[in-house]
Amino acid sequence: STVCSFLAMVVFNKDPLGIAVTIGVHVLLLFGNIGMIRYVIEYGKHESIWRTFGALLMSFFFIMAVISHIRASLSDPGFVPLSDTKVDFSSDLEKNPAQPSGKKKRAPGMYEWSVCTKCEVYRPPRSHHCRICGRCVRRMDHHCPWINNCVGHLNFKYFFLFLIYTGLMCSYGFLLIVGEWIINWNVETDDKVDMVMTVALFFESIIFGLFVFAIGTGQTLSVLCDRNAIEMRRYGTPKTYPTQTKMALMQGMCGRGSRLLWLIPCLQPRIPDPVPPSKMFSAGIQAV
Repeated sequence: STVCSFLAMVVFNKDPLGIAVTIGVHVLLLFGNIGMIRYVIEYGKHESIWRTFGALLMSFFFIMAVISHIRASLSDPGFVPLSDTKVDFSSDLEKNPAQPSGKKKRAPGMYEWSVCTKCEVYRPPRSHHCRICGRCVRRMDHHCPWINNCVGHLNFKYFFLFLIYTGLMCSYGFLLIVGEWIINWNVETDDKVDMVMTVALFFESIIFGLFVFAIGTGQTLSVLCDRNAIEMRRYGTPKTYPTQTKMALMQGMCGRGSRLLWLIPCLQPRIPDPVPPSKMFSAGIQAV
């Protein structure tokens, strides 16, 4: 059935830190949404079309951020399939004709297929092994405790949307709080709870928003430069701009189809599987 198929694709890591951080993210999002509607927008306390619109817009950002986070947390980031039977690559690595004897082994290039001796599989270019997940991930950027999962080729869209909608939620909340303070600058209030909650929401929107903005900027640059965090550390900053257009690079991470679909976290990005080149093992494979 469809439900069974979906559950079979669900990824859940039993990392205690990742589980705690993931729960904390949802608590902060829920606190921000309810707090903004109750204490800043004051929906239900003062009736107006603008307060209704403000509450709906904040709730929209909240729902989209939560859906994006859940999809990023539970979706396959691009795990390289494991072989049914374990293969010993030691002979291939020792008898590699492309590697002169007595010299240091050359690490595979960024666009070369390679061998993972931990998973014992041949893996596509730009795949890396995650020690927390215990699997190789296609175009792995990093293992993120925020989502308790790796950020890879197949769940990058969801992670990126989580950053976008969380950033919009924080920015909108920040503007509402600052606007309220400016409008009510000379108005005294005896409601201590309202004051404390507003200040708490103000600092949450700043801290959470800046953190999300910093990560989102880094992710955007990694896509436009066509080199993620791991590749930056291993191969350095690219000396030339990618030959592909910016939209083509975004399409490679967010999937094919209409660009409007990129903004919907409910839809799976259409990303084709890598096709291994013919005779790719004839010259030998290097292990990393």
